[in-house]
Amino acid sequence: MLSITHLVVSLLLIQLLGLDRNDAFIALVFGVFIDLDHLFGLRQYTEARGMAALLDFDSLMNPGGQWKSMFHSPMAVGIIAPLSLGSRLGIPILFWGVHLLMDFAEDAYLGLFSAPEAMLLALTGLALVSIRYARSIESETAMGLLTYLRSEFSGLRNVLRPSVW
Repeated sequence: MLSITHLVVSLLLIQLLGLDRNDAFIALVFGVFIDLDHLFGLRQYTEARGMAALLDFDSLMNPGGQWKSMFHSPMAVGIIAPLSLGSRLGIPILFWGVHLLMDFAEDAYLGLFSAPEAMLLALTGLALVSIRYARSIESETAMGLLTYLRSEFSGLRNVLRPSVW
């Protein structure tokens, strides 16, 4: 569930910072898609623990598991910081830092698939919808909340729909 929370928090920060499409892409890479490095770590994980360990959820979710790469440690700042120098807002280091902070909060305080984590997701999602709805009202003719939500879900469906070349 934390991956979804990473996405919603990143989308909220994108809205709050008013990032353009290119900066938003960079933000999502460092705020959400940095978790793709877990896929590369799974090979080492299976070598250390065996294939059966992939079905052991508790073992997989161990905060000290071998499946985490260097990008999930504070030492990665040596790679991320130089990338941020080229960004006018320091987007890579900001979103990477928020990602690490959320991972730490989950490990230390929230727990995996916990009620506090679900609450964080719900509150962040509510804040995101509230901001986007307020901006929609400012820029368009008055629109009811249900009409707004339908238009958002329609736009999301269009983004997720496979395109035919």
